[in-house]
Amino acid sequence: MKKTVIFSGTTEGRILSGMLAKEGFAHTVCVATDYGRDVMEDDPSVTVHVGRMDGGEIAAFFKELDMGEEDIVIDATHPYALEVTENIKKASDTLGIRYERIVRKDDACIPDSSSLYSDITECAKTVEKSEGNILLTTGSKELKEYCGTVSSETKKRTFVRVLPTSESIDMCKAENIEPDHIIAMQGPFGQELNEALMRQSDIKHLITKESGEAGGFKEKLEAAKNCGVNVYVITRPVKETGIDIIQAFNIITATKKLYLIGAGMGDPELLSLRAKEALDKCEAVFGSKRLLGSAACRRKFELYKAEDILAVLEKEGIQRAAVLFSGDTGFFSGAKQLLEAAERDHIKTEVIPGISSFSFLASRLKENYDDASLLSIHGKNSDSDLAVVIDKIRYNKKVFLLLSDLKDVPKIAEKLAGSDIKAGFVIGRDLSGKDEKITELSAEEAIDCRDEGIAIVLIKNDEPERRPLINVKKDGFFIRDSVPMTKECIRHESLIRLDLKEGDLFYDIGGGTGSVAIEAAALSPKLKVVTIEKEREACSLIRKNIDKAGLFNVSVLEGRAEELLESMQKPDCVFIGGSTGGL
Repeated sequence: MKKTVIFSGTTEGRILSGMLAKEGFAHTVCVATDYGRDVMEDDPSVTVHVGRMDGGEIAAFFKELDMGEEDIVIDATHPYALEVTENIKKASDTLGIRYERIVRKDDACIPDSSSLYSDITECAKTVEKSEGNILLTTGSKELKEYCGTVSSETKKRTFVRVLPTSESIDMCKAENIEPDHIIAMQGPFGQELNEALMRQSDIKHLITKESGEAGGFKEKLEAAKNCGVNVYVITRPVKETGIDIIQAFNIITATKKLYLIGAGMGDPELLSLRAKEALDKCEAVFGSKRLLGSAACRRKFELYKAEDILAVLEKEGIQRAAVLFSGDTGFFSGAKQLLEAAERDHIKTEVIPGISSFSFLASRLKENYDDASLLSIHGKNSDSDLAVVIDKIRYNKKVFLLLSDLKDVPKIAEKLAGSDIKAGFVIGRDLSGKDEKITELSAEEAIDCRDEGIAIVLIKNDEPERRPLINVKKDGFFIRDSVPMTKECIRHESLIRLDLKEGDLFYDIGGGTGSVAIEAAALSPKLKVVTIEKEREACSLIRKNIDKAGLFNVSVLEGRAEELLESMQKPDCVFIGGSTGGL
């Protein structure tokens, strides 16, 4: 098994170790002091080595662990610890061990009003000439050099913030720092705490290292700005290149993994804790623009098709990524297709469910949905799709419906207006967002709905019909005129004997009034029915009966069957109602 050693003593080192421990990856963490060990969380997968080591001792330590080219060393030491970094790198190179440097992210711009220095001595000379209290936050290592440069009067107005260790406090005492001027606390610190310390101690000057995001650099600058404090920055000794915590984690675990996350309606507060933990481990996140907006990840890709996502993972060498899906991953979601594609490529996957818009709207309305029909016409709003919706509304008190857009609402309302169904709409728009809006409309009002945007609708039918156990149509249902029609007793018996199944392709030859074709099509919207009729008058009548039945899974072909069938798909079932002698 690959051995991993992390040189820590920093926030980055602790975070990386914690991530590895949670996944059960055994590793060793090297810290300089007992305090560095004490702030680590106890875990059986973590071995902590305490004590400072020079270059030779580091190499000896690697040999003791029997480390080689298959193993890895992560340097997560402080950006100002140049000598330590050089020793770690040299020992790794000598033994052929892979070395990776975690570079501290710096997302804070140093204000133009700040004074910049390459070392503490030059900074101390400038501060010596100032007036007012000083807050020194560079740590105990620079304390001796600072105190050796400034006068005793300047030391008396200097407040020193150091780690809460006996070693740090002893160093402050040795340099004659006033006891009430020693602030022994573990950082990094938030802006509010920085401001409180500055105001309480009447600080006029702040001395800080360019410690980056993990060191709370931005929070110091903001606090100084709000308190009117002058800022003196000891700049980084070199501009380093390297990797971040997530990349280090992925290199160590060396397992490509894809998280498929249900992101609910888009509000990051509704993400599960597991989803947030997974996102914290990812190098990249994929999804729609709406969902990516609040995702805290360095690399974002506005992609959601399986082939596009897998191509990017391969091209960019991304080890851990997440894909955000609206609502829940198991409910009318694209997660299924991506899951199948990822597993074909031998990518480890984890599916993390989210809150579906159905359950969210139901909670807003304080409605149960265990007695509701749940349906989606997202991306599929043809006449046949809408016919399925109308059928669900006819026989259910509640239908929760995912829409492509609010433009679907008037289409559904118009179909209802042409039926005998009395139903009302409850429209949930931009759920969980700042523009969330829930509106109740009658079917008549819904016809005039001209809104656009992401929405879900609850359609309520207080008087649903009871679905017939044997769904048949009487002869009186059909418009006949002078066109022949297969009588109901023959029609029903024939359909029973055909043993039709969902998904079948059914041909009705010699359609007449269309009674057989329409009777069959009404059994299931998943049955595809074609009726062939050579008489133009009869074809016109069949179309009228199709419209009357409100069906969209039956089509009419005009012509002689023996000619049309030559180029048609092989059917599953056929009813021949008339052949004009060509049986």
